[in-house]
Amino acid sequence: MSYTVDTDVCLFDLDRTIVDTTIASESAWTKLCEIHNVNPNELFKVSHGSKSAEMFKLFFPNIDNSNNQASLALEKDMADSYVSKVHLVPGAKELLLALDKDTSDSSVNYKEAGKRKWAIVTSGNHYLAYSWFKTIMKDVGPPSVFITGADVTKGKPDPMGYTMARDQVAKVHNYSVPCKSVVFEDAPVGVMAGNAMGAITIGIASSFTKEELMESKPDFIVPDLTHVTVLKNTETGGISLQIKDPVYKA
Repeated sequence: MSYTVDTDVCLFDLDRTIVDTTIASESAWTKLCEIHNVNPNELFKVSHGSKSAEMFKLFFPNIDNSNNQASLALEKDMADSYVSKVHLVPGAKELLLALDKDTSDSSVNYKEAGKRKWAIVTSGNHYLAYSWFKTIMKDVGPPSVFITGADVTKGKPDPMGYTMARDQVAKVHNYSVPCKSVVFEDAPVGVMAGNAMGAITIGIASSFTKEELMESKPDFIVPDLTHVTVLKNTETGGISLQIKDPVYKA
Protein backbone atom coordinates (compact mmCIF):
# COMPACT_ATOMS: atom_id res chain seq x y z
CA MET A 1 0.00 0.00 0.00
CA SER A 2 1.28 3.44 -0.93
CA TYR A 3 0.29 6.92 0.22
CA THR A 4 1.03 10.36 -1.17
CA VAL A 5 2.05 13.26 1.05
CA ASP A 6 2.22 16.83 -0.26
CA THR A 7 4.52 19.36 1.37
CA ASP A 8 6.59 22.48 0.81
CA VAL A 9 9.66 21.52 2.85
CA CYS A 10 11.20 18.38 4.35
CA LEU A 11 12.90 18.52 7.76
CA PHE A 12 15.20 15.75 8.92
CA ASP A 13 16.64 14.73 12.24
CA LEU A 14 20.20 13.51 11.69
CA ASP A 15 21.30 10.75 14.05
CA ARG A 16 19.62 7.44 13.16
CA THR A 17 17.36 9.21 10.67
CA ILE A 18 20.01 10.04 8.05
CA VAL A 19 23.14 8.52 9.57
CA ASP A 20 23.09 5.61 11.98
CA THR A 21 25.40 6.69 14.77
CA THR A 22 24.06 4.30 17.39
CA ILE A 23 27.27 2.31 17.89
CA ALA A 24 29.49 5.41 17.76
CA SER A 25 27.31 7.30 20.21
CA GLU A 26 26.92 4.44 22.64
CA SER A 27 30.64 3.66 22.49
CA ALA A 28 31.58 7.22 23.44
CA TRP A 29 28.95 7.43 26.18
CA THR A 30 29.90 4.01 27.56
CA LYS A 31 33.55 5.07 27.83
CA LEU A 32 32.48 8.13 29.81
CA CYS A 33 30.12 6.07 32.00
CA GLU A 34 32.90 3.64 32.91
CA ILE A 35 35.10 6.51 34.05
CA HIS A 36 32.38 8.03 36.23
CA ASN A 37 30.69 4.84 37.45
CA VAL A 38 27.38 5.48 35.67
CA ASN A 39 25.16 2.68 34.37
CA PRO A 40 25.10 3.25 30.58
CA ASN A 41 21.89 1.25 30.17
CA GLU A 42 20.03 3.79 32.28
CA LEU A 43 21.46 6.64 30.22
CA PHE A 44 20.49 4.99 26.92
CA LYS A 45 16.86 4.81 28.01
CA VAL A 46 16.58 8.59 27.59
CA SER A 47 19.60 9.76 25.59
CA HIS A 48 18.43 9.10 22.02
CA GLY A 49 17.03 12.29 20.53
CA SER A 50 18.03 14.40 23.54
CA LYS A 51 20.68 17.11 23.79
CA SER A 52 23.94 15.85 25.27
CA ALA A 53 23.96 18.81 27.67
CA GLU A 54 20.75 17.48 29.21
CA MET A 55 22.38 14.07 29.72
CA PHE A 56 25.32 15.66 31.49
CA LYS A 57 22.94 17.40 33.89
CA LEU A 58 21.08 14.17 34.62
CA PHE A 59 23.91 11.64 34.84
CA PHE A 60 27.16 13.59 35.28
CA PRO A 61 26.32 16.55 37.56
CA ASN A 62 29.92 16.73 38.79
CA ILE A 63 31.32 17.35 35.30
CA ASP A 64 31.67 21.03 34.43
CA ASN A 65 29.70 21.62 31.26
CA SER A 66 29.05 25.30 31.87
CA ASN A 67 30.41 26.36 28.49
CA ASN A 68 29.28 23.15 26.79
CA GLN A 69 32.89 21.98 26.80
CA ALA A 70 32.09 18.48 28.07
CA SER A 71 29.41 17.99 25.42
CA LEU A 72 31.74 19.19 22.70
CA ALA A 73 34.55 16.90 23.87
CA LEU A 74 32.21 13.89 23.91
CA GLU A 75 30.83 14.57 20.45
CA LYS A 76 34.28 15.25 19.03
CA ASP A 77 35.28 11.83 20.34
CA MET A 78 32.30 10.28 18.53
CA ALA A 79 33.21 11.94 15.24
CA ASP A 80 36.97 11.38 15.43
CA SER A 81 37.23 7.98 17.11
CA TYR A 82 34.21 6.08 15.85
CA VAL A 83 33.53 7.22 12.26
CA SER A 84 34.18 3.65 11.05
CA LYS A 85 31.16 2.54 13.08
CA VAL A 86 28.80 5.02 11.38
CA HIS A 87 26.72 4.13 8.33
CA LEU A 88 23.89 5.65 6.33
CA VAL A 89 20.28 4.79 7.00
CA PRO A 90 19.14 2.94 3.83
CA GLY A 91 17.57 5.29 1.31
CA ALA A 92 18.77 8.47 3.03
CA LYS A 93 21.30 9.60 0.43
CA GLU A 94 18.97 8.83 -2.46
CA LEU A 95 16.08 10.75 -0.91
CA LEU A 96 18.15 13.85 -0.15
CA LEU A 97 19.63 13.93 -3.64
CA ALA A 98 16.15 13.52 -5.15
CA LEU A 99 14.94 16.52 -3.16
CA ASP A 100 17.62 18.60 -4.89
CA LYS A 101 16.19 17.86 -8.35
CA ASP A 102 13.30 19.61 -10.09
CA THR A 103 11.13 16.91 -11.69
CA SER A 104 9.79 19.34 -14.31
CA ASP A 105 13.19 20.67 -15.41
CA SER A 106 16.29 18.46 -15.29
CA SER A 107 18.56 21.51 -15.61
CA VAL A 108 17.44 22.83 -12.20
CA ASN A 109 19.36 21.72 -9.13
CA TYR A 110 18.23 23.29 -5.86
CA LYS A 111 21.59 22.65 -4.19
CA GLU A 112 23.51 24.49 -6.90
CA ALA A 113 20.96 27.31 -6.81
CA GLY A 114 21.30 27.62 -3.04
CA LYS A 115 17.59 26.88 -2.62
CA ARG A 116 17.38 23.47 -1.05
CA LYS A 117 13.93 22.47 0.17
CA TRP A 118 15.21 20.37 3.04
CA ALA A 119 16.96 21.08 6.30
CA ILE A 120 18.61 19.28 9.21
CA VAL A 121 17.39 19.68 12.80
CA THR A 122 19.58 17.81 15.24
CA SER A 123 20.13 17.79 18.99
CA GLY A 124 23.84 17.26 18.33
CA ASN A 125 26.44 20.01 18.41
CA HIS A 126 27.93 21.72 15.36
CA TYR A 127 31.21 19.78 15.14
CA LEU A 128 29.60 16.36 15.31
CA ALA A 129 26.65 17.16 13.06
CA TYR A 130 28.72 18.69 10.28
CA SER A 131 31.39 16.00 10.49
CA TRP A 132 29.15 13.37 8.89
CA PHE A 133 28.71 15.61 5.83
CA LYS A 134 32.47 15.72 5.47
CA THR A 135 32.81 11.95 5.58
CA ILE A 136 30.04 9.48 4.73
CA MET A 137 27.67 12.21 3.43
CA LYS A 138 30.21 14.25 1.48
CA ASP A 139 28.43 13.54 -1.85
CA VAL A 140 25.33 15.27 -0.49
CA GLY A 141 26.93 18.09 1.50
CA PRO A 142 25.29 20.05 4.31
CA PRO A 143 22.16 22.09 3.61
CA SER A 144 22.27 25.84 4.20
CA VAL A 145 19.56 25.52 6.87
CA PHE A 146 21.19 23.37 9.54
CA ILE A 147 19.88 23.67 13.11
CA THR A 148 21.98 22.11 15.87
CA GLY A 149 21.57 21.86 19.62
CA ALA A 150 23.58 25.06 20.03
CA ASP A 151 21.01 27.03 18.02
CA VAL A 152 18.05 26.42 20.32
CA THR A 153 17.27 27.13 23.95
CA LYS A 154 14.65 24.40 24.12
CA GLY A 155 15.36 20.87 22.89
CA LYS A 156 12.94 18.28 21.54
CA PRO A 157 10.05 17.62 22.24
CA ASP A 158 9.79 21.40 22.05
CA PRO A 159 9.25 22.35 18.37
CA MET A 160 11.65 25.31 18.45
CA GLY A 161 14.30 23.74 16.21
CA TYR A 162 11.84 22.47 13.61
CA THR A 163 9.93 25.75 13.57
CA MET A 164 13.18 27.67 12.99
CA ALA A 165 14.20 25.37 10.14
CA ARG A 166 10.78 25.42 8.47
CA ASP A 167 10.60 29.21 8.54
CA GLN A 168 14.16 29.66 7.27
CA VAL A 169 13.58 27.37 4.29
CA ALA A 170 10.24 29.11 3.63
CA LYS A 171 12.03 32.46 3.53
CA VAL A 172 14.48 31.22 0.89
CA HIS A 173 11.57 30.22 -1.36
CA ASN A 174 9.22 33.07 -0.43
CA TYR A 175 6.66 30.59 0.89
CA SER A 176 3.96 31.76 3.24
CA VAL A 177 4.66 31.08 6.92
CA PRO A 178 3.85 28.62 8.29
CA CYS A 179 4.26 26.52 5.16
CA LYS A 180 3.49 22.80 4.84
CA SER A 181 6.22 20.60 6.28
CA VAL A 182 7.14 16.96 6.81
CA VAL A 183 9.34 15.92 9.72
CA PHE A 184 11.43 12.72 9.59
CA GLU A 185 12.42 11.40 13.01
CA ASP A 186 13.70 8.25 14.68
CA ALA A 187 12.92 9.29 18.26
CA PRO A 188 9.57 9.77 20.00
CA VAL A 189 10.64 13.18 21.36
CA GLY A 190 11.37 14.31 17.81
CA VAL A 191 8.03 13.06 16.52
CA MET A 192 6.37 14.98 19.35
CA ALA A 193 8.25 18.12 18.30
CA GLY A 194 7.04 17.75 14.72
CA ASN A 195 3.48 17.17 15.86
CA ALA A 196 3.64 20.23 18.10
CA MET A 197 4.24 22.51 15.12
CA GLY A 198 1.61 20.87 12.92
CA ALA A 199 3.90 18.96 10.57
CA ILE A 200 3.21 15.59 9.00
CA THR A 201 5.49 13.25 10.94
CA ILE A 202 7.22 10.16 9.62
CA GLY A 203 8.87 7.91 12.19
CA ILE A 204 11.92 5.87 11.17
CA ALA A 205 12.05 2.61 13.13
CA SER A 206 15.85 2.53 13.36
CA SER A 207 16.27 3.15 17.09
CA PHE A 208 12.87 2.48 18.61
CA THR A 209 10.30 -0.20 17.93
CA LYS A 210 7.12 0.50 16.01
CA GLU A 211 5.18 0.26 19.27
CA GLU A 212 7.45 2.78 21.02
CA LEU A 213 7.15 5.23 18.13
CA MET A 214 3.38 4.81 17.96
CA GLU A 215 3.09 6.27 21.46
CA SER A 216 4.32 9.61 20.10
CA LYS A 217 1.55 9.57 17.45
CA PRO A 218 3.38 9.91 14.11
CA ASP A 219 1.39 9.96 10.89
CA PHE A 220 3.49 7.14 9.41
CA ILE A 221 6.20 4.73 10.51
CA VAL A 222 8.61 3.18 8.00
CA PRO A 223 11.56 0.81 8.55
CA ASP A 224 13.95 3.13 6.67
CA LEU A 225 14.02 5.78 3.97
CA THR A 226 13.91 3.35 1.05
CA HIS A 227 10.14 3.50 1.69
CA VAL A 228 10.02 7.23 0.83
CA THR A 229 10.45 8.48 -2.73
CA VAL A 230 9.92 11.78 -4.52
CA LEU A 231 7.04 11.75 -7.02
CA LYS A 232 7.06 15.46 -7.81
CA ASN A 233 9.34 18.34 -6.89
CA THR A 234 8.86 21.76 -8.52
CA GLU A 235 9.35 25.34 -7.41
CA THR A 236 5.72 26.32 -7.81
CA GLY A 237 4.01 22.97 -7.22
CA GLY A 238 5.79 21.85 -4.09
CA ILE A 239 6.87 18.33 -3.21
CA SER A 240 4.87 15.11 -3.44
CA LEU A 241 6.28 12.14 -1.56
CA GLN A 242 5.26 8.52 -1.88
CA ILE A 243 5.20 6.54 1.37
CA LYS A 244 5.38 2.89 0.34
CA ASP A 245 4.33 0.04 2.63
CA PRO A 246 4.54 1.85 5.96
CA VAL A 247 4.47 -0.45 8.97
CA TYR A 248 2.04 1.99 10.58
CA LYS A 249 -0.33 4.71 9.40
CA ALA A 250 -2.37 6.87 11.75
